[in-house]
Amino acid sequence: MKSFTDKTIWITGASSGIGAALARALAPRGARLILSARSADKLEAVRQSCSRSDEHLCLVMDVAEQASIEAAWNRLQELSYPVEMLINNAGMTQRALVTETGMEVYRLLLEVNFLAAVDLTKKVLPQMLERGAGQIVSVSSLMGKFASPQRSGYAAAKHALQGFMDALRAEVQAAGIRVLVASPGFVNTDVSRNALRGDGTLHGKMDPSQAAAISAEICAEQIIIAMARGRAEVFPGGKERIGLLLHRISPALLRWVMRKVQVD
Repeated sequence: MKSFTDKTIWITGASSGIGAALARALAPRGARLILSARSADKLEAVRQSCSRSDEHLCLVMDVAEQASIEAAWNRLQELSYPVEMLINNAGMTQRALVTETGMEVYRLLLEVNFLAAVDLTKKVLPQMLERGAGQIVSVSSLMGKFASPQRSGYAAAKHALQGFMDALRAEVQAAGIRVLVASPGFVNTDVSRNALRGDGTLHGKMDPSQAAAISAEICAEQIIIAMARGRAEVFPGGKERIGLLLHRISPALLRWVMRKVQVD
């Protein structure tokens, strides 16, 4: 895919899961990577696992902290790194009923899953518009299309992300900027282990649906193909994607199915 040759691509949430898989798949396609996450050690391990590792940059950043985002951005400006593609991949999910979830958890879910992506998008967009080229990719979720129990804050943040990116696409497509929303279903990563309970503690276990899901590598490959083809949306996953069909043709049936969903 020549689309990525010599392109500088910034990936958030790059220390594990889908982000790390994207890095390892984009590097051999000729991309220069900026890898961001909270853990310097994990980022360095991902960088070393990528082909042409010396061409990639690790940039520690916590998307839940505005000061951390600003510091990372300022560092990129000092280094004169042009961000030609941005992949907003950092995310955090939830396992708690509405009645159990504190407002601080809702605020954190919005910061990580929505507001950070908006902030980073607004930072890179002026340079892309000036060049008349660029691509914004946001890794959302099927929960950005419909919602299931115990994911109210996560679904709300991903719905917001979907709406923002749809509006952005309409604004910038004529200027040569492509906007892709990737909405995976279940992917076999540690996302359920790192999910927040209502009091902000970690869920701490792998959900069965996560354990039986597609790999992060398969998900990343489908996202990269969609990027290369300039698509607006892509939906990696398995049979859970039937929810999209139900959402379109029988919302009432989907609501009934969601009421039957059990979460440990």
